[in-house]
Amino acid sequence: MKRKHIALLAGFFFLAFFALVFVQVRWINNVVSAEDQRFRFGVNEALKEVVNELERTETYNRIISEINPAGTSDAPEEAVTPYESDPVTARQKAESMLLEKYGFDPDVRSVIINRAGRTYLLNSESLEPESLIGNTEPGEQSLTAGAAARMTSKIVSIENIVSRILHETPPLRDRFTSEELNAIIRKSLNDVGIHLDYECAVRGDYGGIIYRTPDYRERTGANKYLRQLFPNDPVPGNNVLTIYFPGEEKYKFSRISFMAIASLLIALLLIMLSTGTFIVIFRQKKFSEIRSDFINNMTHELKTPIATISLASQMLADDSIPQGSRNTRELATVISEESNRLKVLVEKVLQTAIFERARLELDKHQTDVHAVIIRAVDAFKLQVTGRGGTISTFLDASDPMVMIDEPNFFNVILNLIDNALKYTARTPEITVTTESWHRGVVITVSDNGIGISREHQKHIFDKFYRVPAGNTHNIKGFGLGLSYVKTITDEHHGTIKVESQAGKGTRIIIHLPKHQPK
Repeated sequence: MKRKHIALLAGFFFLAFFALVFVQVRWINNVVSAEDQRFRFGVNEALKEVVNELERTETYNRIISEINPAGTSDAPEEAVTPYESDPVTARQKAESMLLEKYGFDPDVRSVIINRAGRTYLLNSESLEPESLIGNTEPGEQSLTAGAAARMTSKIVSIENIVSRILHETPPLRDRFTSEELNAIIRKSLNDVGIHLDYECAVRGDYGGIIYRTPDYRERTGANKYLRQLFPNDPVPGNNVLTIYFPGEEKYKFSRISFMAIASLLIALLLIMLSTGTFIVIFRQKKFSEIRSDFINNMTHELKTPIATISLASQMLADDSIPQGSRNTRELATVISEESNRLKVLVEKVLQTAIFERARLELDKHQTDVHAVIIRAVDAFKLQVTGRGGTISTFLDASDPMVMIDEPNFFNVILNLIDNALKYTARTPEITVTTESWHRGVVITVSDNGIGISREHQKHIFDKFYRVPAGNTHNIKGFGLGLSYVKTITDEHHGTIKVESQAGKGTRIIIHLPKHQPK
């Protein structure tokens, strides 16, 4: 699949994924809104019940105090004498007294009294059945007249109580106690499933606070809920109960936290997995391109010695060439050199495969690193001078003895000098230096070659990676040299870095510790 097709697929995937995340966020917002509405509805229902319960409690307490005030007897204020000589006369007298009290004509025998929304029907039949008149004994007649009188007295007493309740409104602070208010609020909130701590205050007609809980604050970030108190008064006052919950937001979040956090974690996990998947895809694509480039270069590298060996073999086997003109020694030398070249190429590939499959076991000994560098430099002097260049050494480290695997580290220096020579288009000027470091030795290989641009510097130690340089066959190589150098340096617990500028040259710097951890 082409790179642009992979990029297009990744674009569509992330577009669909972010659409899914958007829907998920909207869903969470809706859940939050629904939970907020549920909480508000519950609080309002609880406050409604608080107001109703306060009114019921006040009415009950006032009726009890009116019926049986402290320090008085249980007898009604306007009791009619229960015993009269004539029961009819007693009944008529009681009925006349009641009618006169309310301003009606005593001669009217059936009347409806309507007082404060309540209706009462008073007549002689309701007070006493006709069947009891005329055939009763005097004692029984007196008892019946007394019962009628007491009933009338009770009605009058109830009317008086209702009248005072409706027309006499006590001060707000006398209509409830703090204990009653908090008990009613707590019970009402518990009934709707809200068990949070609250703060509340009660304001009177002129905005003054009549009562408040100890931690009540006027300025708070919490939502405040207001409800009018005693709305059924004949003239309702501006009495307001204010309540808020310091832990409201935390409570709401706790109700949806599991689903919200789970949704966000799943979304984050999907982002990480999808991102990682596409990173792997792009890396595999890049590796595929590098591998293709490697195969092309390897084919070219192998074809040259194979062709040379084949040609030399044909010349040795060609009977048409006179024996004296064959120069057998020279042809044998060519075959040997090209065979060694093939061997080196194969070994590089095999070494890379070994590093990939298992950790390399090095045989480290205390070695003079200066001697290793000098041997590597001597191996390239002919090639450098053959191009008219110079290779210089400035070995200034005071103590060159380092714990290293000599053969592999020798190959490291060879690879660095080989790259310096290979990637220098003009007359090569290569310098190898050492200097002391508080933990060991610093080795630097510098050249005046084509340099490496910043965008490629972070990849040069990757396996098979080669800096693009036009025709890949102009500069021979597999992209394995610097990868091998990095691997060996890491195995020696050292560090390697590159300093380069395109067109001006490159410096490879190795920090090699003197002592290796066990």
